[in-house]
Amino acid sequence: MIADVLKNLSKYDSIIPHSKEISRYLNATNISSLEIGKYQIDGESAFVLIQEYLTKTEREKEWESHRRYIDIQIVLKGQELMGYSPSALLIPRNEYSEEKDIIFYRDDLREHSGVFTPQDHFCIFFPGEAHKPGLHASQAVAIKKAVIKVSVS
Repeated sequence: MIADVLKNLSKYDSIIPHSKEISRYLNATNISSLEIGKYQIDGESAFVLIQEYLTKTEREKEWESHRRYIDIQIVLKGQELMGYSPSALLIPRNEYSEEKDIIFYRDDLREHSGVFTPQDHFCIFFPGEAHKPGLHASQAVAIKKAVIKVSVS
């Protein structure tokens, strides 16, 4: 897991597949102005999902991880906490869905680390890294977020 300010995203190009296409897309597109939906960057190898929601409590969210895609989660408006845990420390709640590239985990409510992620910051979650984004510390906050999905295969 990596957390940083958005202007530093290019520092991680060497470890992110399709980084040239992603950089070109981000330089040519005002992602903050995009409507909710899915936008292609490089076919199914790299695309962005624009989301809007209210943050939730730890109990209202689920741990998840992926196998085929890296998540680059960029907060465009608002601020949230993003929980992080190695998936090996969690107990799967269901079977991995190949179609949706996701597995959910039971919430054992043990202490896990989290990252405060304000506007114009991002977190990168690699395959096998469980995450629980969209959390708030004390009250619900309106969020606009871009989640760039990057294929590792």
